Order: sequence, then structure tokens, then C-alpha cells
Amino acid sequence: MNTAFLHLEINSKALMMHTTVSVIMPQNIKRNEKIKALYLLHGYHGNHMDWMRYTSIERYVEDKRMAVIMPEVNNGYYANMDKGLDYFTYVADELPHIMESLFPLSKKKEDRFIAGLSMGGYGAFKIAALRPQKFSKAISLSGSLNILTVKEISKEDDRKDYFSAVFGQNETSYKKHDLYHIFNKLMKQKNQPQLYMACGTEDFLFQDNEAFYDFLVEQGFDVYYETSPGAHTWDFWDCYIEKAIKWLFNEPVTDL
Repeated sequence: MNTAFLHLEINSKALMMHTTVSVIMPQNIKRNEKIKALYLLHGYHGNHMDWMRYTSIERYVEDKRMAVIMPEVNNGYYANMDKGLDYFTYVADELPHIMESLFPLSKKKEDRFIAGLSMGGYGAFKIAALRPQKFSKAISLSGSLNILTVKEISKEDDRKDYFSAVFGQNETSYKKHDLYHIFNKLMKQKNQPQLYMACGTEDFLFQDNEAFYDFLVEQGFDVYYETSPGAHTWDFWDCYIEKAIKWLFNEPVTDL
């Protein structure tokens, strides 16, 4: 294995606390070499170790000369919470600055990517759309792409108060977290990230992914979308993160 795995404790001013980041880094970095970076986001109920524990992500990037940076955001939906912590500012702005101060990472937009599953897929698309000058490509696997679905789920399983703390309680506060609203605003900008989506046909978020893909195509975004039999499981995400990494490097995305 030509990679190193690092477990970092860093101080975040945005979160006002110490937090944990896992990093996969190529070994034998050459003098003056600048490494690409993939910010890889976990899902709801997850943490910074999920991708290492449940997928072969380290093997998939072994020959890519790319760092994989996996932050911890608890269940914060990569949002600046209405009543809570500023996870969006941390992941979108502060974390790249910290990582680029610690490691020889490229600061070029074309060398900086973001990806995630479920809640992390939502976070990846949200961050890329709101920071298009920073991220050139974004990946959503089984993304929680419709914030209204999240709102309805919170009513069904008694998480209403928590999600109100994350997104706020009124329509205006929810709107600023709505990917449809965010991508409508992105249409007016020249800097638009390339997008990759995948979702299993048995996933409870499949219809939301289908609808969001149709919306992106209708609005003219550069989006690549794949579906296959599969549910909201690590078997699906392990398969498709390998495909998505091939897409990042412009390699053929075929059945593996």
C-alpha cells in the first residue's frame, strides 16, 4: 500500500472546539509536488471513520496521488445550524485552509473535489454549489437531496425538534438549505462544478434522486447519473465510490 493513514485532532475556530479528521495521504511525495484533494463526507449517524471501516477507499485511491480528507460533523447536515454549530463554514472554508497548511495540497480549484453519501451527498452538492470557486467536481451517492423529505422524516420518527435546531422552523430558514433554491442561484454563475450522482433503485431516496437529476438536466448543469439495483447500504456505496473516483480522473466509468 503506497498510502499513509492519519488520524488528526485539529482546533476549529468555526466550531469553537477541537475535532477529528481522518486523512489518506500518498507516500513518497516528491519535492514541490502538489497533491489533489477529495473531501469525503459521512452520512447521518456516521462519523469520520465510516469510509475507512466500511469501504476500500484507501485501495481505490492508492495510485491516484490524491489525499482523501474525512471530517467529523456529527448529524449537523453540513449546515450552519439555526441553533448549534457552524458545520458549513467549517467544512467549506476552514477545513481546506487547515489541510492546505498541513500538507502539500494543491490550492487549484481543478484539484479540489468533494463527495459524500446520504447526508454527506447533500453536503457535497451544497458546498460545491455555494463555493464553486473552490470545488471543481462534486459527488453524491444516495444523496438526501430534497430537504422537504428530511423535514417529513423528522416528523415521523420524533426528530422534529432536532431538525428545527439544524434548519430552523420557518419556510425562509428552510429555503436557504434547499438544494433546488441553491442550484437555481448557481445557474447565474459561470463557475459551475461538474456533478456525479448515483442511487440504488431500492433506496428510499431513489425518487428524490431521480427528481433532482431531472431538475439538473433541465437547468443545463453538467451531471453524470448512474442507477442500479441497490438500497441505502455500504455495498452500494463501496461500489460507487470506486466508480466516482474513476469519473474524477476522467477514466471510463463502466461496470466493475
